[in-house]
Amino acid sequence: MNIGTSLAPRWQHVHADWWQDNRGNDIHRVEIDDDALYHCHLAGSPLPWNAVARSLDEAMAVVDEGPPPSSPEARRAPEASRH
Repeated sequence: MNIGTSLAPRWQHVHADWWQDNRGNDIHRVEIDDDALYHCHLAGSPLPWNAVARSLDEAMAVVDEGPPPSSPEARRAPEASRH
């Protein structure tokens, strides 16, 4: 599968539809009715996903922004956010 996106050094392509960064954040590619969506899960979040993007580049940008400063995920200690 060629997605046309070069990965930043902090990202690892785990398998065909899954990427993980060095902070434990995940991106999963899901195809629904021939449309690809990228579900972003922030490390330590109790939610199944925190955002949905239309491209891998967009998903990586969303994850890099992180949770809003007032969210519980942003207040967690870094060691508690690893899964």
